[in-house]
Parts: sequence; C-alpha cells; structure tokens
Amino acid sequence: MTTVAANTVEIETTQLQSPVLRPHSRTWLPWALLGLWIVLFVYGERSIPYAGPSEWGLIGASSPAYALSILLVIVTFTIAVRQRNFRASVAATMAMVVVLQLPRAIATDMPMYSWTYKHLGVVDYVQHMHALAKGIDVYNGWPGLFGLTAWFSDVTGVSPMDIAHWWIPCFHLIFVSLIYVVARAWGLDPLKAVTAAYVAASLNWVQQDYFSPQAVALLLAAGILALIPSLRNGDRAGWLVIVLFAAITISHPLTPYWLLVIIGGLVVTRRIRPWWILIPLIAIALAQVIYNSDQVSHYSFFSGDFLANTQTNLSRWHFQPVLGQKLVSIGNKVQAISFWSATAISLLYMWRKKQPMWALAVVTFGGMFILGGVDYGGESIFRVYLYCLMGCSVVLAPMIVALLQASMKVYLGALGVLIVWTSLAVMGNTGSWYANVMPKSQVETSRIVLSQAELPAYLTIVAPTWPERSTWRYVDYARFNSGFDAPMILTSSLVGRHFDTDADYATFIEALESRTTASTYLVMTDQMQVYCWYFGILPWDALPNLKARLYQDKQHWEPFYDGGGISVFVHRVNTTASKSSEADEPAGSGGGPSSPTDSAPAGGSTEPESNPPDSPAPGAGPVAPEPPATPQAAAPTAAIGPPSASDGIGAGATFSTGSQR
Repeated sequence: MTTVAANTVEIETTQLQSPVLRPHSRTWLPWALLGLWIVLFVYGERSIPYAGPSEWGLIGASSPAYALSILLVIVTFTIAVRQRNFRASVAATMAMVVVLQLPRAIATDMPMYSWTYKHLGVVDYVQHMHALAKGIDVYNGWPGLFGLTAWFSDVTGVSPMDIAHWWIPCFHLIFVSLIYVVARAWGLDPLKAVTAAYVAASLNWVQQDYFSPQAVALLLAAGILALIPSLRNGDRAGWLVIVLFAAITISHPLTPYWLLVIIGGLVVTRRIRPWWILIPLIAIALAQVIYNSDQVSHYSFFSGDFLANTQTNLSRWHFQPVLGQKLVSIGNKVQAISFWSATAISLLYMWRKKQPMWALAVVTFGGMFILGGVDYGGESIFRVYLYCLMGCSVVLAPMIVALLQASMKVYLGALGVLIVWTSLAVMGNTGSWYANVMPKSQVETSRIVLSQAELPAYLTIVAPTWPERSTWRYVDYARFNSGFDAPMILTSSLVGRHFDTDADYATFIEALESRTTASTYLVMTDQMQVYCWYFGILPWDALPNLKARLYQDKQHWEPFYDGGGISVFVHRVNTTASKSSEADEPAGSGGGPSSPTDSAPAGGSTEPESNPPDSPAPGAGPVAPEPPATPQAAAPTAAIGPPSASDGIGAGATFSTGSQR
C-alpha cells in the first residue's frame, strides 16, 4: 500500500507485495486450457436455444459442456495469475465475458427482458416525433440514453433493436476494461488490475447490464472513479468529472446520488480537492429533480427504513417461487455478504497496518447509504451490490493475487473460494434465463397490437412478462391512462390464484368491469406461464385455466389473436353510447388522446411493416379453435418442477426447437 501526497492532500493507492516465485516452465498451460475452453463453449452454447425451461436456469437446461466451459475459465485465470502471465490473464478475463454474456446475443432472436422494450419504445418515439413525451413516464424525464441512441441510429442506420440485442456483451467488454483503468488509477500494477477486472466480470449477477440508463450510468461512473485519484493534483480533472456527472444525471435517477455520497465524503475528509466541486454537482442534481418534480413527487426520499429497503419485490408481494429460484436467491445473499465481508476484512487489515484506506472504503461502501433513502421499487439492495462491485474488486484484487501466488495449499483454497463465488453469481445471472428470454413472435405481436388496437384502450397483460410499450404509439395510450398496460393479476390482487373456481374468475371479471372508459385487450402467453411459475406469481395451471374460461365467456370476451404461444382477447366497451353528442368525433377527441391517424408523424405509418400469418384485422372474429369444454382439460397438472413438452411448452409453442434463433 502506498500513499501519494500532493499539496498536503492524501489519497491512498493499493500495492500489496506478492512473494517472489520461481519462473514457471509450463507457460503454455493457460493457452492450452483456453483452446479446450473454446471447444466446450461452442458446443455448449449450441444447446441453449434448443433446451426447455428449467427451474435451474441455463445451467440446468443446457449441455454440461457449457457449465464446464465456465469452470475451465476460472481455472485458467488462476493458473495465469499464479504464473504471473499477464497476457493469459487478460485472455481469461475476456473469455469470462464471452462465456457469460455472448449467449445473450447469439443464442436469442431478440433482446432479453421485457422491460428492455419500454426503453426501445422511448427511442422509437424520439425518432418519430423528434421530441420527448414529457410527463408521460420516468424515462422521458431522464432521456440521455434514449436521445443518444435515436441520434446514433439515425446517423448510422443501425436499428435500436440491433443495438439492444448486442448491448449486453458489448457493455461487459467496456465495463471490465474500465475496471482495469480504475484499478490502475488507484495504484494497482497491471496483473492486479486485470484481476480486479476479472472479479467484476465473473461476480456481476445483478442483471442491470441490458439496454438501460443504469448500464450507461455505471460506465460513466467508472470514468469518474478513475478520475478521483487525479483530483488531488488540481482542478482540470474536476471539470471532466462535472461533465461526466451531468451526463449521468440526465440519464439515470439514482446513480448521481451514489456518486455525491462518495465525492462528498472524500471532500469533507480532505482526501480530494477542490472542495468547490460539490457545488456544481449538487446544483446539477437538484436541477434535474426540480425539472422532473412531477415524476419524483410520489417517492419517499430518505425514509431511513434500512431493513424495508433491503426487501425485494419477491418478498413484498409474498410470491412463492420454485425451489431453484429460492436457492438462487439464497446463493446471491451468501455470495454478496461473503464478498462484502472479505472486502471489509481487507480494509481492516490495511487499517491495522496503518495503511491509508479511508478513500477506498468510501468508494467501496458508499452505495450502502442508498438503503437509507428510497426503496427504488424493491431494487435498492441490487443497486447496492452493483455500486459496491467496482470498489470491492479493486480492494480484493491484491489479496487474491497474493493468495493465488502463495503455496499450493493456499492456492487451492483461493481457487475453491473463487469457484464457489462464481458459481453462485452465475446462477444468479442465468437462473431466470428462460423466464426472461423474449421470443421474436412476442415482440412482433406486441407491435401489431399497439398498431391495430383501438385508441384509447387498455392493452393489459394478464401477468408479467410481455414486451409492452415497444413502439412510439405507447405514448398515446399512456396519455389516456398511465396504467393502461399494468398486469391484471397484480392490480387485482390475484397473485397465487389457480382460476379453477368460479370465485377466482369472478374476481378477475370485477376488475375488468370497472373499466368503463375504453375496451381492454388482454394478452396471455406461454412465456408468462414460465415466468409466473418460476417466480411463484401464479401456479403452473393458472393461465391455461384462465384461458379456457375466457373462451367460454363469450359475454365478456372475443378472440383477437391466437398463435405461436400468444393469445389476445378483447373486451369491448361502447364508449359512444354515453356520449351521443360526440358520436361523430374521433376516438381521441375532446381533450383525450389523439386518434391513430392524428398521432402519426409526417411520413409515418400506423401499420406494421409485416404481420404474422395468424394476425387478423382489427375486430376480426376468433382465429383459433374452441378449447376443451372444461378449464381443467386445458391445463397441465404439474404444479412445480421443470416444464416439459407435455406441459404445453412443446413444439409450436414459445420454446419450440430453434424458436430463439
């Protein structure tokens, strides 16, 4: 550990000495293992699109070769570090990024995660309208990523969908590179710096790496953390910090306050200068909050309820997920707590040795203060881990290198810890793979429904998950009702229902009949069945039971679309009956949302470029045969356990052979 001083301002950098080892004769070994890794990875990755959903996620459903390829990367990296082979260590770090992240682009047809498409819808709106829909949602209040993507897409011709599809592997390549830069800026030598990058690459299970403002903010924040050591020398780096902070502030609501905690703590304790840097940073953050006061007014800041803010959505909604998901959740907690504890012990060791460690401690654990503020929709605890990841990696890297270069017994112990940590992180990262994959048919149908549905209308999904708000037209529906696409079972307190009784269905219809202002398009998919089963939102038989009842209830519903594992039903409401004086006016007149024609930009079209063969025209009659006479006959009986083809997810459904290609 060394201390760099300038103008009486100190900031610590990390340098732990490793024992001097004899030169290694088998320097070819890491490269040979990487050659074997390529074979295992290619073979294992080919199995991903053809595997069915499993409660054990990607590791449980794909070929064992895929899991072995991850294990091989861990072993390769530790051998490379033990041999002081910098190039092999870099190659192993890149291999970890490839093995964990590349399948999200090459083993799927479309970007993963349903919430990705909300972001693409904002980009689409900016491209069509060349403006923001201020006040519609939080995304239009923090438009940094969306405006930049719209501009980049218009200039280069690369579609936002393709950008989002390849975003995850590209993000991680940039992220680990920036971690290396951060580690070097804080005084680590090249081998220790690449170790920090490897730790961040292998232990990032938070899944905030998709096309999102959080991902962009994290990359920009890494740039600020790399500049912090330079702030001891003068003001020039401070101006660059202000520019990066402004870019973060217009892109993401939470990240600026994490950085303010870090920079404020270092300024107050005189670890960095100039002190006045806090003034423009606070002013920028406050200006953005004031500008978006309509969006943030319903949040409770500085609640001080630390324990409540550690809860996730699963615990708040009292979901009962499958065993695999429960174990993943426990594993993530164990990994995070042990990771934080190891970092704290390393910092304590530095303190006992009278080595400067305050700045590193502030950078590493500054994110913990978030838990004293807002709960951030049940995601605060995940953001805390994400924000701590960079600092923890830098603090632990010297210790990891020293252990891997120690005696064989110590090396094997360190290797075991890394294998356990990585295994738990990998399960957290890939356990929900088949719940979060988005088949192409669903994305296309989502765009068709937005294009062909009435306006105004409720475009409601029965349950998560669905690529809602995927086009610019979502704004027209959101102007009518901000919750036009909220999941029906969550808004109606129907979590955990089987829909095998008249009482369950009656509760569902009560929620429907409260919607007297517009028709409802109800979306149900096989993907929702997997998602709800995995996270314990609904039993496995719930959605098939409900679908059968919807077909039978001709009083309330008519089929709009059925095919490819997707069903759309319409409950029509004649809003003109009570507004006879407005019978000749467009659907969106009178101060409401505009009609589809009125809302289309110049040169735009309200029709999709192409429709699936099963897509009917608006108002068309049933497009699928009648279901069995009883709900039970249409539903699989398995309540838990990995779904199989006999459970209704076989050929022709969401997870049919090759459907993700």
